[in-house]
Amino acid sequence: MIWFYLLIATLYFWTFVMLYIGYHRVTYFEGTETVPEIKFSIIIPFRNEAENLPGLLVSLQQLKYPTGDFEIIFVNDTSTDFSEEVILNQLQPSELNFQILQNTPNRASPKKTAITKAISVAKHPWIITTDADCFVPSTWLQIVNDFVLQNEVVAVVMPVVYAVDTSFLQHYQQLDNWSLQAVTVGSFGLGNILLSNGANFAYTKQAFQKVNGFEGNLHIASGDDMFLLEKFKEIVPKQIGYLKSRDAVVTTQPVTTWKHLISQRVRWASKTSKQKSVASKLLGVLVFTLNVLLLVAVVSIIFWPQNSIFVSVFVFYKVGIDYLLLRNSSRFFKESFPFLSFLGSTFVYPIVTIIVVLSSFSGTYLWKERSFKKQQRQG
Repeated sequence: MIWFYLLIATLYFWTFVMLYIGYHRVTYFEGTETVPEIKFSIIIPFRNEAENLPGLLVSLQQLKYPTGDFEIIFVNDTSTDFSEEVILNQLQPSELNFQILQNTPNRASPKKTAITKAISVAKHPWIITTDADCFVPSTWLQIVNDFVLQNEVVAVVMPVVYAVDTSFLQHYQQLDNWSLQAVTVGSFGLGNILLSNGANFAYTKQAFQKVNGFEGNLHIASGDDMFLLEKFKEIVPKQIGYLKSRDAVVTTQPVTTWKHLISQRVRWASKTSKQKSVASKLLGVLVFTLNVLLLVAVVSIIFWPQNSIFVSVFVFYKVGIDYLLLRNSSRFFKESFPFLSFLGSTFVYPIVTIIVVLSSFSGTYLWKERSFKKQQRQG
């Protein structure tokens, strides 16, 4: 058994060494504030986001970009609150060019349907998506404009961060997101792109049409970002860029309860088995296995206290590797590192992961006050 622990620990170490190297291969992009040439269609699906929309709308009004060079397309996904009224009341007095569409009903994948509908009426060549519970930096469109003009890209993946308070639950999500951001950037640096985030994702309308949009994935509720990224990788692998700049960071809201966190993670897990990337699946299996082994090792001390030295070394080993990776991310976002929450997360993460895996066996999960059922790949 100890040999299995050593094998997994070694694989984990070298995987994250490679990701660390890849992370630093992606250079920080400094904006040049060139004359705006790119025109954007910003797409924002929403459902019952009356509470979160004001923050997003304020940030959109503060964009430092010519108002004639971008439009905002909101897509109402059968909201039952007053989300539309919030948008109209806040934006109608402004000079922003916006419209609100009504989503075409699609029980299986409403968000993909909403984005597809918005793209069908988008006037501008570049699509950029975010979520209604986010807020964007004032430099958002300008930095993407600069990046696109300096690089031959048709898709741009960008960083996302959580707005957190001092609670452990929010710090937990922040740390988890930092790890995902590190893996995203690291995979770009290694030339094997693994992740993207629909809360901050830009691509050309032409590229979207070239890969037939979300066709083939409309039976899966989540994954509007990942499945589209996989299609881009197949058709234009050399024209996908990562915009590593704090001027491009979109901030999103964490969930407020552990129950919602589990539901969110089950939704994310529902798309994993449908992804084509073998590297992404292997990384997921490796991380899951190591965390299960960590939990088993800690529990085993109760029955075999003589293992305490081995367990202590194993825990210290994992904590050390994770700290280096997450500290790297925190420096990029210029965030203070919540060390005590990090230590607590080391032992909470395996428990949450196991609960998510077991919950995913049921085949259903909740998202935006609706129940979804996992689907098998079509065809």
